[in-house]
This record gives sequence, structure tokens and C-alpha cells, in this order.
Amino acid sequence: MYFVAKRIYQGGEAGRASASAVRIATAGVAVGILVMIISICVTIGFQREIKGRIASLVGHIQVVNSETLYRNNGAPIEVSDSLCKEISALYGVAHVQRFALCTGMLKTDHAFRGLYFRGVDSTFDSSFLSDNLLSGTVPLFGHGGAPSDSILLSASLASALQVEVGQKIYAYFFDKSLRARRFLVSGVYQTNMADFDGKMCYADVRTVQRLSGWKEDQYSGAEVILDDFNSMDTVAASLSSMFFMREDAYGQYYATPRVDELFPQVFSWLTLLDTNVVAILVLMICVAGVTMVSGLLVIILERTRFIGVMKAMGATNRQLRSVFLYLSAMIVLRGLFFGNVIALALLFIQKATGIVALDPESYYLARVPVFISVWGIVIVNIVTLAACILVLIVPTHVVSRIHPARSIRFE
Repeated sequence: MYFVAKRIYQGGEAGRASASAVRIATAGVAVGILVMIISICVTIGFQREIKGRIASLVGHIQVVNSETLYRNNGAPIEVSDSLCKEISALYGVAHVQRFALCTGMLKTDHAFRGLYFRGVDSTFDSSFLSDNLLSGTVPLFGHGGAPSDSILLSASLASALQVEVGQKIYAYFFDKSLRARRFLVSGVYQTNMADFDGKMCYADVRTVQRLSGWKEDQYSGAEVILDDFNSMDTVAASLSSMFFMREDAYGQYYATPRVDELFPQVFSWLTLLDTNVVAILVLMICVAGVTMVSGLLVIILERTRFIGVMKAMGATNRQLRSVFLYLSAMIVLRGLFFGNVIALALLFIQKATGIVALDPESYYLARVPVFISVWGIVIVNIVTLAACILVLIVPTHVVSRIHPARSIRFE
């Protein structure tokens, strides 16, 4: 039966209508798998890119004062070197870095902006900011000697304040009294994360600690960077157990919020993308299935005489149905092949050139991200092939209704 199906597929028994039906069915499957692969790879790439950017800015998990969870008072917590080593020893933790936050205002002759000053020290991993640096350099914060008077501004802040790299700018801090500091703009970066870029600048952690009246071992908290985002549940459970009802040297309790708890709106939006992808997958599988069903019915009807002759020679309905199922599988596989080739070509072009752009203000990214998920591509191909073959079982039963005597005279 496979040999017969192969002969029909290669055109040995082809007619004009069935040849067109085969081409349309192949194109339908190819377009369906093309859309599905691109949807999966773009969605995964988008989610990974956004999650990676947020984690690079605030960490996957934070260790902070428990008071900051319900009161935005910037309460400090002790984060000693030994505590950082204890956290780093946990499985799945790649890096731990300390930070200190205080509010202030940057002012020039042209404008002013209220924002957070994010103090960092020598434990800070500046690779993400270096990759997104537009001009200048990333200062070496927290190293030996006096605190650095340099700050790192986002492009949106630099534009609003009309300052450039190398210029000095005054900052004002309001607590019990008004205090002023003069900083040097050492670099300008752009991450396209508007919620962060427009509200935060980077400074030396010792400067922020002094402005806040904290001691050397007091910080706003520590950011825990993980090896893999998928291990966050495990590491979060370990940290929660480690710091449960644990007090620091100043009688403050620790808390360990996760990044998806700190920014639930962003992660809810990313989760919603999964729903959209599922809808696209179901729709495209339905399109491919309907196209194949229509094409197969045309092929069967055009080969009514062939079916009658085969039955007269002793072929059973089951054997004839298997012929057309083999034929359908060949058409589906051909469509999958072309769809995969075109989809992968388009994905690699986008990955290499970034030719398809996005609006950073709406999507946080300047170009469409792509992640080639091998397992995702394999699974969607298998599911599409299986779904198409299953829906084609029903139309093949048309074969059993064809009578040999009448079909041989069929025109």
C-alpha cells in the first residue's frame, strides 16, 4: 500500500484537480507550521529577554528588610560579607550583590527630576549596563579610597536634564535638612525599561549610606542572581528557610521577595503571551487540518475509477484507506519540511540582523527577539503531523462507499 501511495504522490496517477489539491494542501501545512514556529520562538525570546533585563536590574530574588514589604520607608538591613558568602553557597545562585537606595533630586539650569539613587559597591555586576552603554564609562563604585563622585544616568534622564558625559550636576536630598552634592556624569546607558530608566541613577554605595545615615554594613538589601530563571522556586524556598524569623545585628527581620512578586504586572503580561501562542497554535493546526481534509477529498474523488479497479482486484476498504493515509502523511511531511526551512531562515535572519524593529516605549525592546527552541520546534512538528493524520482518518471512509461496478464507469 505504501508503494501505491508513493506512486500516486509522485504523479503516476495524478490528475489536474488532485495536483492542485496537493499543492494547496502542502502550502496550507507549510504556512501553518511557519506561523507556529515563529510564534513560539518569538514569544520565548521575548519572555526570556524581558525577564533577563529585569533580573539584571533588580536580581531574581532580593534579601531586604521585612518592613519594606508593607511600608516604603527604605529601612536598612545588615548585609555582611559572611552573609553574602552564605547566600552564594546555595545551589543555583550565580552571584550576590548589595545595594542601597535613597530618594533625591537632580537639577540643572534647564530642568529637574526626582528619582532614586541606587548605590552599588564592588560586588555589583556591571556587565548588563556596559552592554547597554551609549557613551562614557561605567564607574568603579565601592572600591578603595574615598567614595566616587560619579553617577551613571539613563538616556531618558540625560535628555530630560540636558546633560552629557563629563558634565557636573547638582543633587539635592531632603531628609531632616536639605543637603546638596555635586556629581560627575560618567556614563549614559539605555535599557529601554522605562520604569527603571526614568526613575533611577547609579552612584557609589558609600555616598548613599552616608546620606541615609546608615552604618557600613547596612544596605537596602542584596540582589540574588541565579544561574537559571527556572530554578527560582527552589532557591526562593531555600532563602525563605534560611531567613525565616532571622534578625540582623540591629534587630531587623529579613524578607526574600521574588522579582515576579515585585513586578507582578510585567510577569502577568508575559504569562498572557502564552495564552496568545496557544490560541495561534490551535488555529493554525485547524487551518492545516481543514486544508488537508479538503485536498484529500478531492484526491479520493478524482481517483474513483482507480479505487473501483483496486476493489475489483481484491483490495479491502482498510487497505485503500491506508493508501490515502500514507499519501496524506507524505503531503503533510512535505509541507512541514518547507515550513520549517522558511521559518528557520526567517528566524536566523532576524536574530542576526534585527531587521524587524519594535517600539521600545511599548515593548521594552528595540527589535523583535528570537530564541531558537529546538524542543519547541520538534514538539510542534510532531503534534501537527499527528493532528493532521488523525483528522484525515474520517474522510478516508469515503472509500468504503465507492462501489466497484459503478466506479469503473465513473468519469
